Amino acid sequence: MAWHIFIPDSLLEETDDPKIRTYKVGQIARAAAIFGVEHVWVYRAGGRDGRFIKTILEYAETPQYLRKRLFPLMPELRYVGVIPPLRTPHHKLKGKPRVGEIREGFAFRKGRRTYADIGLDDLAAVEGDVEGRATFRIVSARPLRVIPAKPEEYWGYRVHLTRKSLAKTLKKARLDLAIATSRRGRDIREVKLPPLEGEVGFAFGSPRKGVMELLGEEEYDFDLILNTIPNQRTATVRTEEAVLATLAVFNLIRRD
Repeated sequence: MAWHIFIPDSLLEETDDPKIRTYKVGQIARAAAIFGVEHVWVYRAGGRDGRFIKTILEYAETPQYLRKRLFPLMPELRYVGVIPPLRTPHHKLKGKPRVGEIREGFAFRKGRRTYADIGLDDLAAVEGDVEGRATFRIVSARPLRVIPAKPEEYWGYRVHLTRKSLAKTLKKARLDLAIATSRRGRDIREVKLPPLEGEVGFAFGSPRKGVMELLGEEEYDFDLILNTIPNQRTATVRTEEAVLATLAVFNLIRRD
């Protein structure tokens, strides 16, 4: 099973403060990491911040030791210090290399050989044809050598900036179960939920418009339209708050 969340490019339309904007996106990243979301989709909703949202989400997901290699200096990253660390399994701390350990790295050519920065004191010689960001398994500590590998646990999320409407983005994701969150949806406590299997998606609205309003005249057949925060005591629930609350509820019944 893989979880997908869909957030609008108008997520930040209520604030111009660059520090707050960065923090809000960081909250989305943190929620996605806590609950093991594997795909974050940024859909077109009349906003102008899609690229910024994608950049901050990808920066947060990248292990700290790779950020300087993958992200040049840019104004969008000025306040990334306010982003809470994700502390996911692929955000490894520096230590002694252990044979069998899987680490995220960045591979590059150096002379006739390929080496990878995997966040240790020394570069690792790469066995295999790979360049750029990749996942590696340590096969030798002295000398340090790695091979490409597939992670065996949660390994972060991918960000998709589609520049397409919500309906088209949902169709592009090819979901097995699509859930819309809405204050006007059915009370989640009164719904018999289907098994959470395959590709499961959760759609969220913007600060000013809900999911169904953002769909407009386009059609998309959601499997469920749910109010995941029944009896809310505030006039509104921010998108980043809705993401955290919704995923927390569904995490209780997740069985993978």
